[in-house]
Amino acid sequence: MTLNKQLFFVSLLLLSLPWAGCQYLQEMDTILRTSQERALTASTEAIATVFSQQPDLLYPNGQPNRRDPNTNNISGEHRQTSLYFYPLPAAAWIDGYPEEWAEIPTVSFANPGAETKLLRYRTAIYHERLYFFFEVVDHDIVYNNPSRSRINDGDRIIISTGTGKSYVFTTAAPGDVTARYNNTPLGTYRESAISSHWRDTAEGYNLEVAIPKKLAGGKISFTIVDQNREALNGQLTSFYSPFSANPNKQQSRISPPHQKTIVESEPLSYIFQPEKLQEQLAIFDQPGQRLKIFDLNAWTLAQQGDILQTEHSSSHWLIKKLYRQLLDSQSGHYPLYQKQPKNIHRQEINTALTGVTATAWYRDPDSNNQYIIASASPISQQPNGDDKNSASAQIIAVVVTEQSSEKVVALSDNAFNRLLFQGVAAMALVGLGLLGYTSILSWRIRRLSQAATEVMSDDGKWKDAFPQSHARDEIGELTRNYSTLIARLKDYTEYLQTLSRKLSHELRTPLAIIQSSLDNLENQPLTDKSKTYQLRAKEGTLRLGSILTAMSEASRVEESIENTVRETIQIAPLLMTVMQAYQDIYRDKKIHFIDNTNHHKGDTSVVAAPDLLVQMLDKLIDNAASFCPDNGNINCIFSEKKHSFSIAIANDGPLLPEKMRKQLFDSMVSVRAPDNRSNHLGLGLHIVDLIVKYHNGTVTANNRESGNGVIFTVYLPKESQ
Repeated sequence: MTLNKQLFFVSLLLLSLPWAGCQYLQEMDTILRTSQERALTASTEAIATVFSQQPDLLYPNGQPNRRDPNTNNISGEHRQTSLYFYPLPAAAWIDGYPEEWAEIPTVSFANPGAETKLLRYRTAIYHERLYFFFEVVDHDIVYNNPSRSRINDGDRIIISTGTGKSYVFTTAAPGDVTARYNNTPLGTYRESAISSHWRDTAEGYNLEVAIPKKLAGGKISFTIVDQNREALNGQLTSFYSPFSANPNKQQSRISPPHQKTIVESEPLSYIFQPEKLQEQLAIFDQPGQRLKIFDLNAWTLAQQGDILQTEHSSSHWLIKKLYRQLLDSQSGHYPLYQKQPKNIHRQEINTALTGVTATAWYRDPDSNNQYIIASASPISQQPNGDDKNSASAQIIAVVVTEQSSEKVVALSDNAFNRLLFQGVAAMALVGLGLLGYTSILSWRIRRLSQAATEVMSDDGKWKDAFPQSHARDEIGELTRNYSTLIARLKDYTEYLQTLSRKLSHELRTPLAIIQSSLDNLENQPLTDKSKTYQLRAKEGTLRLGSILTAMSEASRVEESIENTVRETIQIAPLLMTVMQAYQDIYRDKKIHFIDNTNHHKGDTSVVAAPDLLVQMLDKLIDNAASFCPDNGNINCIFSEKKHSFSIAIANDGPLLPEKMRKQLFDSMVSVRAPDNRSNHLGLGLHIVDLIVKYHNGTVTANNRESGNGVIFTVYLPKESQ
């Protein structure tokens, strides 16, 4: 693995910096959320304290009873303790159509005496008018017969009020309905201030009613009267109301037409959002904060503000999404926020109803990465001026303050933005710095490696001086140490290369003296034993002389190569001639020339130095003859390639050792047996290599495929390079 890759993997440790930054941001977000909870709780408790001193603002009609919190719908043995009137954005058009009521929740109630008959109703308020929308499921509608009674005949709805009057809504045909009430003993009266409209539907009928709030007297309820056609001695009538203490015991009886008594339910205090309470709550309105006040049954008494964040971050949307995704990992599994807490169990509201301030986090249904924090505090009524924390304090409502997590996230969003860009910039800067430093370091090491490779050529000659670095680091020191080492090796190598020439020059004079002395001694009378010693000394002198000649031969070849001029020659006839001469020299060997080029018909010309080629062949044949056994074969095979001619010298004999194959053409290398008495210093094949390289060719040495000898192949280019 290169230094660049190694340093790249090491630089990945820099990723710990943004990880640490993210951990810090998460910790900071936790602290900010805790601070937001505390601030929101303090604000909620302060608002609750203010409204605890003004209980009349919450319930202008009187405080209603608390319904069983475990019951969400009107069914079973439980009764509806009050009516809640939702605020309308504008006055409703009394026409019996439900389009204007689309945003108002519907409450369903079944007739206990006939489960197939169902009542669905909605209630609303706009300024000083109360609105009802009844949807009655009754497939057998009985219209009013005025000849019998204007208020006690036919299917009808009775609205009871706190003024003691009960208004009856029945009609002889669909359309506008006149509200009537019984003023015993004076008779039946019409109420023109009340507007209503009866419209038949596929399931039964709809009745839409608008009543001035002053006619309700602060309390209101209603009863559904269902009259059947089949009856004995009169009309069979059933009546039911969601305000009955026990719906299963509601009456079903025969009611004579002349009866003047109106069946009605007890009117109860109704709930709505008082305008004065809304005005008082608006005093505490703050940007990005929503205030709500709920009664004991989780009905909304007032609402002010919005949790939409007014201060928007200038960060890119992708950065904001990344940051919110990062914070989302620590938010856990919060429940989904419900806009209408009436039909659910909100944790903080239920806790506040027990008298304890509480907070809770919810997932925003309008945004995947946003959350809503809600703080609820009880509003307590202090009877007789008791202290707020006394045991006699009565909880009458709950104030809830809500904020979006964006209020907190916006504070740290810009910090994350700066941290991200600065972190990326720092990592990029450090990465580029490391990459540049590694590139320089790698370049210096490659330069050192290349210098060490090129300081000596393939033929063992020293080239340029090894470069020295002035850098004061480890690589500079290594370069200088290499330079010193190579300089010493160069001096030592040059000494070894000139040693043979120096020895040859220095030893030839004393050797000549010894040789002449031995020649003179040969003319003197000697004993047979002395002649033996004299003959041995003369043979040693001749052998020493041949060694000195061989030692200086390589140097002479190098000098002759530098001064030799090449010419165009026909190489095939040259090979044929010298091979015939070699056969005369080596009579105990069988030397064959094999021409695969058919040179009589083709051109075998090359640009070369004939003397050097003959000297090269001398060394190759001498090497082959020294290893070839008596009567062995030595073949010279001449072939033509696409761009070169090949001269292969193959001989019988031992194979080349594998470990010495790459060193055969080096100087002073020999593979002969140690007991070989011939004068071989390992310079013959080295001279062959010098001559071949001079002619821009190549030489190889391999064992024969047959396994009975070796083959040396010389490749000479057809044209001079």
